[in-house]
Amino acid sequence: MNKTKVISIDVVSDVVCPWCYIGKRRLEKGIKYMQSSDNLQVNEVEIIYRSYQLDPSVPSEGMDFQVYMENRFGSDFVTKFHQVEQAAKTEGLDFDFSTLPKAINTFTLHRILTIALQDGIQAKVKESLMKAYFIDKQDLTQENVLVELLEKYGWSAEKTLSIINSDIATDEVKEEMHYYRQLGVSGVPFFIFNQKYAISGAQPAEVFAEILEKVSKEMEVEIIAGESCDIDGNDC
Repeated sequence: MNKTKVISIDVVSDVVCPWCYIGKRRLEKGIKYMQSSDNLQVNEVEIIYRSYQLDPSVPSEGMDFQVYMENRFGSDFVTKFHQVEQAAKTEGLDFDFSTLPKAINTFTLHRILTIALQDGIQAKVKESLMKAYFIDKQDLTQENVLVELLEKYGWSAEKTLSIINSDIATDEVKEEMHYYRQLGVSGVPFFIFNQKYAISGAQPAEVFAEILEKVSKEMEVEIIAGESCDIDGNDC
């Protein structure tokens, strides 16, 4: 009897983390490579984005990006982040840290992503939020920006505003952040495969492909074992 096997990938990340966006692209590339080469012997890959805040001290209204970055990394931060821009370019992402409008507090965005997961649209919303921030240079502290973005996925303005202006999913996000801190996650992106193998950082697509192949082969063994009879003749 055929059994559906799903590789689950928990991705601990923040919307405003540039390496998280790069890592997202590399993971997707690794998955496509495995699927196209028939090395992925499972039915599905399920990605869930978990909450993490790089800097929860940023005010809810945000602050000027240049001022924030200079305070944190020094006046030559653009030069320091040139490597990140180059890495992004290899993944088809056009980053320009000199033109980002704001540093923002992402707690509300994580609440939105939590509800989006329940609605089955989390992956699409995650991509849209990161693209809006890094590529389109939109101010994600503005309610109208979020309303317009989420309308594309069937959310009414009323639903989006009700989430923004309430404490919906606040406890869930706090608990999730605490859980991964307790696991020892101190930097993002952080990838956990089938709650068994972990990869830290935006590794090359080949690394993701290797771990996916390893997990897939282990699950294939489980499928074979699961379809045999036990010693008492049960579960045949």
